[in-house]
Amino acid sequence: MIRNTFQILILAGLLLARFTSYSQQFPTGFAPQQLIENLDPTDFVITNDNQMFITIKSGKILVVENEQLAPQVFLNIEQQVDNFNERGLGHMVLDPNFEINHYYYVYYTVKNENRNRISRFTANGNSTLPESEFILLNLNSMAGSIHNGGAMGFGADGKLYVSVGDGADAGTAQLKTTLLGKVLRMNPDGSVPTDNPFFSDVTYAGSNKLIYALGFRNPFSMDIQPGTGKIMVCDVGNSAWEEVNEIQAGKNYGWPGIEGVRTTQTPPPDYKDPLYAYSHDNACSIVGAAFYNPEHDQFPTEYVGKFFFADYCAGYIQYVDPVNGMVQPFGTDIDRPLAIRVNHEGTLYYLQRAGMGGGSTGDNTSTPDGSLWKVTYTGTGEPGVGAQPQNILVSVGEDATFSVSVSGNIPLTLQWQVNGTDISGANGLNYTLTNSQLSDTGKIFRCQVSNSEGATVSDEATLSVTTNTRPIPVITSPVEGVLYRAGEMISFAGSASDAEDGSLPAAQLTWRIDFHHNEHSHPALQSAPGISSGTYNASRIGETDDNVWYRIYLTATDNQGLHKTIHQDIFPEKTTIQLTTIPIGLTLNIDGQPVLTPAAITSVVGVTRTLEAPSIQHQGNALYVYDQWTESTLNRIFSFNVVNGVETYTGKFVPVPIGEGDGLRGSYFNQSRTFNGEPDLVRTDETINFEWDGGSPHGTIQNDNFTARWEGYILPQFTDTYTFYTVSDDGARLWINNQLIINQWMPQGPTEWAGSYTVTAGEQYPIKVEFFEDEGGAVMKLLWKSTLLPKQIIPKQQLFTYQITGIEDVESAMTLYPTIADVRITVKRNNTRASKWSILNILGQPVLQGIFSHDPITYISVATLPAGAYLFKSLDGERKVIRFVKK
Repeated sequence: MIRNTFQILILAGLLLARFTSYSQQFPTGFAPQQLIENLDPTDFVITNDNQMFITIKSGKILVVENEQLAPQVFLNIEQQVDNFNERGLGHMVLDPNFEINHYYYVYYTVKNENRNRISRFTANGNSTLPESEFILLNLNSMAGSIHNGGAMGFGADGKLYVSVGDGADAGTAQLKTTLLGKVLRMNPDGSVPTDNPFFSDVTYAGSNKLIYALGFRNPFSMDIQPGTGKIMVCDVGNSAWEEVNEIQAGKNYGWPGIEGVRTTQTPPPDYKDPLYAYSHDNACSIVGAAFYNPEHDQFPTEYVGKFFFADYCAGYIQYVDPVNGMVQPFGTDIDRPLAIRVNHEGTLYYLQRAGMGGGSTGDNTSTPDGSLWKVTYTGTGEPGVGAQPQNILVSVGEDATFSVSVSGNIPLTLQWQVNGTDISGANGLNYTLTNSQLSDTGKIFRCQVSNSEGATVSDEATLSVTTNTRPIPVITSPVEGVLYRAGEMISFAGSASDAEDGSLPAAQLTWRIDFHHNEHSHPALQSAPGISSGTYNASRIGETDDNVWYRIYLTATDNQGLHKTIHQDIFPEKTTIQLTTIPIGLTLNIDGQPVLTPAAITSVVGVTRTLEAPSIQHQGNALYVYDQWTESTLNRIFSFNVVNGVETYTGKFVPVPIGEGDGLRGSYFNQSRTFNGEPDLVRTDETINFEWDGGSPHGTIQNDNFTARWEGYILPQFTDTYTFYTVSDDGARLWINNQLIINQWMPQGPTEWAGSYTVTAGEQYPIKVEFFEDEGGAVMKLLWKSTLLPKQIIPKQQLFTYQITGIEDVESAMTLYPTIADVRITVKRNNTRASKWSILNILGQPVLQGIFSHDPITYISVATLPAGAYLFKSLDGERKVIRFVKK
């Protein structure tokens, strides 16, 4: 996989080539050194005897011995790997008993299936036994070709942990029915450990019981700390934040509802904030993951036990203290760092992925310019040369640029030399010889680096100059101004001529297409050699942003091996998607991201978008439940291909009344586990959400050995089986409608207990909660959840110290049509006495009143009422109440 040296020289001399130089900087006493070049890497591992395996995106694994690339290919599964966009062979991990069983595990995208796979292979020396692949798990199909995740590690428990991306569908991260957007835990044979957090949860079926934690976007990197077994995962963020997460069993890390540290968002159940999060102000993609806990510490003691990570865009390496979350810088000016590892001798290695000439340096996911580096601690600030200058071949009249990267105590002095003589003014990381001539052929260039600690000299690089000129390629299609639609073919065509060779045949042309998004790009068509024209199908799925375009490259190579590359951009046709709700101002989710309506979404024509109406949402103090899409009989969540022309989607929601409660009556006793006599304190508590720690509820109540009782009524908003939770330190009991559903009257640390009860919307139920505190910390919380409501502290609005009176549901001869009303309701009675009627909201407050006529049928307009649930009350004789809903 090493490119021909002659080709490397030509690339370095191209006028259009990318000459940006990176000079890695590390703290005083640390020396970086480049080991291997010309890689297309994704990850690497280090064995106990310092052998390395580097995963290559196309489907190969290379071997590194004695810090040099070995000739053998350790694994080649290119025929079964989908290497499009961010897909490919992503990660590998060695079995803890690799030296004995020779097992290793690979995470790759399966060709033609758009899904990732975890497989085990068996090594045989520096190769792999043929047909040794054992498939542990085929993951769920993905919506797009990005957010694959795939980092793997073996825990101290011998289990295999795997991080899985959301596959470009943010909604999967919170679903129990898919493995996407999760961290998995499995036995080495792929089976489910019986102690997994959701193993006994019947809502997690089959392989979904492998889920160990959820709520991730693109958890690309992972490491597990030796000794402690602490698991750290780096989750690549969306628009604002990057995260370092400490993974714990059963926890939810929030995506897509929460990115970074939670602020005002409502957290999902068992939510956990990241250990550390940083914004996109100067960075964009967290990668790399390595604890510094080698067998032999090489770095100073302040680095031991720290977790190292990198940012792919900002080009730095930092480390975080896994105990307190404090972060410190380590390395800077790295060209797209990708993966970090530490060997048992304490040397830190990292992959630098770099970028393709003429392509984006932000996020180009295919490159021949990757390299392997190591960082050692020397204890001094002596100057060093990391990346050495390379030999260059150019045509007469072209510029030739030589580059180095250096390290050492600042200030550093650089001096370029030609044939051993200093070049005046050549004191930077790059030196460019302009207008090269034949007389410059054979000149030798090097760079001397010095500081107060000493001096060193780089390797020598030779310049070659030829009279041969570069060919001239021409792109004839697409022409400037032509637009494309996703899902349709893009045609390309071109030719080339050369001063020495004349018209070049198609065999000497090569095409490449990159897909650009904002400031970065992804490979679309990686290489199409030997053709003068062709087509490319613009993908419907993957990136939904409208700031995208394709860049089509044509490279022509003459008979002497000189080549030149040009490009043509083709931009998309766009349209507008109008999103609105009834009532206006609610939220819809497009492609997993919330949008406040009304909203006009600019979109590329032809791309696949996913639209979701949330089942339930709040607006101010109002609660709304999804009803339907007004345009047609669409599912609540659906996907569609954007058409040319304005599309409008309107989600209709029905308001659900929110209570006007005041809380519960709290009675506190300076007694141990008893409630004798009058309480020492009586007050109204708006919620039961207390963490008194070592203190007390009030100055009149002692810190230890006290009890509390809360009494009143709850008003559920939905007819459903609610689950109620107490979190207490120490004992707790809960009664709903005089039924004891939680009884944990015992000393305990902060512990959650649950019980269920079926309720009817709009009806009050008596509630009683009792709590005792022995000594030490004191905690008491009361929560609920239903099919629609997330797990939450029961809010004040639904708790009452008093009972709403005057509402009775009595069988009656009165009939109401329709029970789901729009403009009016029809009341049919068996008698014709004149009497009063009243319409009340769900809290029993009158909103309309009137008098029945003597007719058996009465028509009553409800057009002025807001949508919601109501009570119709007849006052003739006994009280009669019928419920109805206003649409």
